[in-house]
Amino acid sequence: MSDTVTKGKLSLLQLVYPPISNQEAVWLQNDPEVEEELRASDFYMIAGRKEAKFGNIVADPDTHLVTFTMSVGELSDEVRIQPNDLPAMAERELDAYWLEAGDKFLRFWDGPVKEEGSEVVDWFTTEKLLYERSRNKLGIAGLDKFREMMTYDLLYVGIAKKGDSFDRLFNQGHKARTDILANEPQRLRGARVTDEIYLFLFHVSPLIISTFDFGHEFTDKDLSGEYEQKPIVADAEKAFVHLLKPDYNLVKFNNYPMGDDGLYGSDYTRYVYSIAENIEFNTSHGRFRGGWDSKLQLVSNAADAIFVEGDTVKLLVSGVDFPSE
Repeated sequence: MSDTVTKGKLSLLQLVYPPISNQEAVWLQNDPEVEEELRASDFYMIAGRKEAKFGNIVADPDTHLVTFTMSVGELSDEVRIQPNDLPAMAERELDAYWLEAGDKFLRFWDGPVKEEGSEVVDWFTTEKLLYERSRNKLGIAGLDKFREMMTYDLLYVGIAKKGDSFDRLFNQGHKARTDILANEPQRLRGARVTDEIYLFLFHVSPLIISTFDFGHEFTDKDLSGEYEQKPIVADAEKAFVHLLKPDYNLVKFNNYPMGDDGLYGSDYTRYVYSIAENIEFNTSHGRFRGGWDSKLQLVSNAADAIFVEGDTVKLLVSGVDFPSE
């Protein structure tokens, strides 16, 4: 009688921080609090999309409602923010606040803007607003086209074989990031390429399910829940590159799932990868959609999946290979 009948794994890719443009990354990389969050990532993607901007910003002094439009190229939508309902603002129970606004950011201060003693209570960049709307953050309404606006051209998939994504993308020279900035065309007239390239820092979280034979004598190892993270991350990189073939990944892993540093030949019978975010990535070789259910706090059926079993690799498309709802 064998000890373990099957051992399977579902790995979910979740952002450790909202998407950031290449320009914003330069500004944020020296912020210790942001650095700490980014260091939780071990898997990253670089993608392109037309520059996003805010416009027609109006703050009603009576209702405190802030209304504006958000546009991504020709696509636009109306946004409403009720500052007092934002969790960070509600926690402070402020009697008054000050709004600082521009075409790429909103900041809510607890005192006069940038004066000594004043602090930013909550803030939004274009991508942070999209991300938090996609997760139904309290205080944000409208922006129903967030899913369309969170559609990007996937350019590169990478991992940190040692250390974390912050080291890989910021502390070390990153050739693909440099090549992308040097070679990508302008997507929106008047925009800078650095404002149209976005960084996505993910953490790969595995859910491992083992099925044991009846009468199996359990050991501490069986119940420990321990696993090796780096082989899972390395395998995830190969899976996404193999299927989507981003232009700036020079090695396409054509023999995947075979490989030395992934999961091929391991004790996993089958394994699956999905993105637990409401993001869509496109390449000339295919599309991959993520999905997140804010009510259940789980990956949703809107998410596509990469399924691997033995030598077989399949892209399972939501709404085609399984119900999207």
